[in-house]
Amino acid sequence: MKTPFVFVLGICAAICTTAALADDTPDAANASVLVNLVPLKKGSLPVSITTYGRVMPAEKARESISAPIAARVSNINVHVGDAVDRGTPMITLTPSPESRAAYKQAKQAVLTADHLLERSRSLANAHLETAAQLAQDEKTAADANSTLEALQEEGANGAATLKAPFKAIVMSVSVSSGAVVAPGTPLIELANPKGLVFKTGVVPAQAAQIKKGDAVAMTPFSGSGTFHGRVVLRGSVVSVQNGLIPVDVSIADGDPLAGEMAKAVISTGEQHGYVVPHAAILLNDSGQTYVVQSVKMAAKKVPVTVIGSQGDMDVVSGKLIAGAPVVGAGSYQLDDGDKMRLTNSTAGDSDGKGGK
Repeated sequence: MKTPFVFVLGICAAICTTAALADDTPDAANASVLVNLVPLKKGSLPVSITTYGRVMPAEKARESISAPIAARVSNINVHVGDAVDRGTPMITLTPSPESRAAYKQAKQAVLTADHLLERSRSLANAHLETAAQLAQDEKTAADANSTLEALQEEGANGAATLKAPFKAIVMSVSVSSGAVVAPGTPLIELANPKGLVFKTGVVPAQAAQIKKGDAVAMTPFSGSGTFHGRVVLRGSVVSVQNGLIPVDVSIADGDPLAGEMAKAVISTGEQHGYVVPHAAILLNDSGQTYVVQSVKMAAKKVPVTVIGSQGDMDVVSGKLIAGAPVVGAGSYQLDDGDKMRLTNSTAGDSDGKGGK
């Protein structure tokens, strides 16, 4: 039986096709992984702490206006948040019956003391009273006049209006119209607008990194623009209210408002080491961070410790191979000894070139 000619041709064609496919299939031993290499460089990145807080008056910029005498609040002319100039009328007090009685007694004491002093001087001129007796009567008269003047300044002789002692922001009003207040009762708290600071807090572990003078950039939640300053206070005691260490920051520029919330970035220094892309940092099954370096276009895993981060870059330390670039992309699939080929032509692999 003869084999048909067409059938023979078909077998020959199949054999040729199989051979051609075999020629196009890469040898497993010559397989390589497509990667992006980044030159290994030493450098540094800024270290910062991000926190949140509020613009508030510094303690030394605050002043509390208190009631000088027992009185009734007859009128309040300001509200919380008002900006007042020096001399602005803020609150009117009417002396209480006790204060008015004290004023009348002081007036009577002055009249009595002045009369006795006049009599003593006459007797002294006639050599009927000693110099010591005259000096005592002069002191009594002076004390009586001082008491009367003090009561007059405090408003005991009639309604008195307390005025702003300087240009300020009204931070609080502690009383209401008609209230009866005792001497020393806080009425209004003022703040000097030039004495604003940014108040925030950090956890104790972060506080150890912050020192007086560290630069700070603050961005209000309102988006009104970043302002800058420096740390002027880092507390040493944990606040019982929030468990944080208080930090105060001076404000050198901008025009923030008292009470405004903001995000702050405190620059605490720099971390030095090898600077690599964050994408180059990998984690093995044991939880160890590592990078992959290219040594003659072969992969080499090197354990590293991340000691700082800024944006998409990290600072690492470890026994990296000098001059061997780091795999910036594609390293997750590499094992030691794997061959690589480049996606970027500018990577400085000093140990060899990528194959085509």
